[in-house]
Amino acid sequence: MKNIALFIFASFIVLSCSEDSIRSLDFSDFKLNAPRSWKKLKPEACDSNAGIIITKNNDSIFYDYGPYSNSLEQLLAPVINRKNLTELLKVNPKIDTTLFIILNENENQEHFIKSKITYKKIDGYKAKILEPKKVGKGMTGVYIDSLKTGSIGKISFNLYGTNLKKESQVELLKAIQTLQFAK
Repeated sequence: MKNIALFIFASFIVLSCSEDSIRSLDFSDFKLNAPRSWKKLKPEACDSNAGIIITKNNDSIFYDYGPYSNSLEQLLAPVINRKNLTELLKVNPKIDTTLFIILNENENQEHFIKSKITYKKIDGYKAKILEPKKVGKGMTGVYIDSLKTGSIGKISFNLYGTNLKKESQVELLKAIQTLQFAK
């Protein structure tokens, strides 16, 4: 019985010290729970709290807490259906349409968006969460439009990675759920 207790205790110590264990990462304006293997890089940013997190898979996760945080809109080429394209060309016959995505009548614009978007509350704030439709192809992250108003304007927040490996994507989505912001 004594050996079993010692084994359980030793297992607990080993598991709690493993590279995959969770720890709290504090970025002063916000904190989150993340794998112990994540490393923070802090480049110089003069008007916001911005930086990069490197996962154990060498994926990059970017964050920005400040007035100019990217809203994580999925950048697409202009999407237009054939009828509207015809009307557009009547008004502006010299427009360059080479980068347009032209839809047939039965096609849906959703097919051209790589990440699905959901909304939920995180730490009391309405958050836009992105998750790729196909692992490794698209953006995984969170955007919160308005945390507070500071001396330089509205403060927003994003935390995201692009084309993440499956493990990094899962870890980031879990970490997003644990976000807490300084009040």
